[in-house]
Amino acid sequence: MLSRLSALVAHFPPFLLPLIFINLTGHMALSGGRVAGSLYVLKTGHAEYLVGVFMALFSAIPVLTSLSIGRWVDRAGAPKVMRVGISLVLLGAWLPVVHLSLPALLVTAVTVGCGFNVLSVAAQHTVGHLVADATPAQRLANFGWFALGHSASSTFGPFFAGLLIDGFGFRVAFAALACFACVAAWVVYTRTRGLPAPHADPESEIATDGEDEVREVRQQPNVLDLLKPPEMRRIYWVNMVMASSWDLFIVMLPVLGVRLGYSASVIGTVFSLFAVGTFAARATMPWLSKRANEWQILRAALCVIVLAFLALPWAVFAPLLMALGLLFGSAVGMSQPNMLSLLHAASPPGRGAEAVGLRSVLSNSVSIAVPLAFGVAVVPLGVSALLVMGAAVFASGLYPTHQGVLRRRDAQSV
Repeated sequence: MLSRLSALVAHFPPFLLPLIFINLTGHMALSGGRVAGSLYVLKTGHAEYLVGVFMALFSAIPVLTSLSIGRWVDRAGAPKVMRVGISLVLLGAWLPVVHLSLPALLVTAVTVGCGFNVLSVAAQHTVGHLVADATPAQRLANFGWFALGHSASSTFGPFFAGLLIDGFGFRVAFAALACFACVAAWVVYTRTRGLPAPHADPESEIATDGEDEVREVRQQPNVLDLLKPPEMRRIYWVNMVMASSWDLFIVMLPVLGVRLGYSASVIGTVFSLFAVGTFAARATMPWLSKRANEWQILRAALCVIVLAFLALPWAVFAPLLMALGLLFGSAVGMSQPNMLSLLHAASPPGRGAEAVGLRSVLSNSVSIAVPLAFGVAVVPLGVSALLVMGAAVFASGLYPTHQGVLRRRDAQSV
């Protein structure tokens, strides 16, 4: 088994393994911190709507900055941007260790969310260009391996946070998560030298006049140009649907768990099983990429997501909730590698990181809207009604994924 794993890792493109490890350790402060912070808000007697506010703050700054970060990566390259991102994650991760309070946690949410988004946009763009002239299957496989780091941290972060909270308290849990951020910082500063160079600046064009003098003409790229191709519009819409399903599950679970009287360990375990599902789905992506294209995978995943949300109101016992969390995680886990693969294939030359940045803007916009809407609507409507309404919204992604399947089939038959 170990020999097979070693042989597999040996065939990874350069820098893929460090990027996976950065994604894993850097995300621990966010995945575990969301659970620990939510439980702290609820356990200290604060209103339930503050859980939605806390969750939304992780995405507040990324909504405003992701597009600029993508353009920054296109110009300056990934290593410099990643160092800035991990520095912000470190600052936010250690803040509740030094001073544990609700205001400190709100600042932590803003800082860690912003920092990891900077780190993530740079890393995702880099993975898309690790192999020159990569086939769609190769690119999807690389994104699948990269996303395993995110899935692993989503598994272990909530689980460790729940255990440490029950055994040692909130401050120890936050300190452990901050130590993982320190490991990520060490990898960023020591193992990212020599990453692929940035593309030519998409904001510049070179023109030569009659006297053979070269002059540079600066043109501000219009982000709306990225939305002109129908393929890009389909990608972004399905991405928003997938992101909203993920966010609704994440913000719903602590409230539902506390209402049902579950301990932090049980709630953390449900989160971890959800993440186990995402890990398992992404682990199969290199195999699945040879047997189905991205749109086919996304169509099947959306069907499972809709069915899971329709069944969640009936999951009043922990084992049923855990099983649905695992199933839902398996479906939603397929979204990121497939969306990134489609995005890198469809984005204009030299604007790949900007396209990733726009994806982050849209995803983080959803990550703000969904928790806030949940916080406002959970009291008058109840959790069950919101889950059914969510399933109806998520079903809106089935038509564009089916269109994507048909267009891919038509293109291959030509």
